[in-house]
Amino acid sequence: MLVSMTGFGSASFEDSNLSINIELKSFNSRYFELNTRSFDFSGPLEYKIRSYLKKQLFRGSISLIVKVDSKDSFKYNSHKTSSVLKAYKEIEKKFGVKLNYSQLLKNNDILTHNSHSSSIQRKIFSTLKLATKELVKMRKKEGMQIEKEFFKYLNIAHKDLKKIKNIQDKVFTKKVNLKSNIETFEELGKIEISEEVDRINSHLEQISQSIKSPQLSGKKINFILQEINRESNTIMSKFLDKRISKSAISLKIQAEKLREQIGNIL
Repeated sequence: MLVSMTGFGSASFEDSNLSINIELKSFNSRYFELNTRSFDFSGPLEYKIRSYLKKQLFRGSISLIVKVDSKDSFKYNSHKTSSVLKAYKEIEKKFGVKLNYSQLLKNNDILTHNSHSSSIQRKIFSTLKLATKELVKMRKKEGMQIEKEFFKYLNIAHKDLKKIKNIQDKVFTKKVNLKSNIETFEELGKIEISEEVDRINSHLEQISQSIKSPQLSGKKINFILQEINRESNTIMSKFLDKRISKSAISLKIQAEKLREQIGNIL
């Protein structure tokens, strides 16, 4: 079964003290890449999340957005705050000015962010699992659509190959009936493309089997498509017939369409 590399998943958790919102997006990429936003990953939690996502999603450019709102997210330095406020009031009294108290928050020692407790980290990871499950489900759904496209192009390719074989058979039969001699057989030997046709047919069957296999390899299919393209070129160079060329070109086009879809699957 084909699985798309693109997908989206989201999940949330909320109680009286905590709110967690997670969004996951997956895009095409040759490797696994994790990009995080709006969340400070550090220590064991970062390693745990990266390892989990790589195991579940395998490949793709992954965008992860985590938003956590907790009553215990911030803490302030009580002694430092009291000292600064006292200084502010003395300045206002001595110089008869009104200071902007919002400037207090720009002092890094006044307000600091608490690292998330083990309990919150567990809830974040549980919520991430739900978002990942939704993304994987969407990937599989997208993969089903890609699979339909794959088989559509494969069916056209099989028809093209059948046309090529039928034309070759008719030409061979006509030449043999007209003049059956050594020269004729030598001429037919030069335009013999049965091996190429058989190899392409085998390649198309391999692609069909690969699509149905749980151990699908996009790289393997891509290599097979290159072989189909090469065999098609050989057919056109050996058998100089407009009808053969037309079907061989169509065969190459189907192979190219299949190659375009390869970049969208795992």
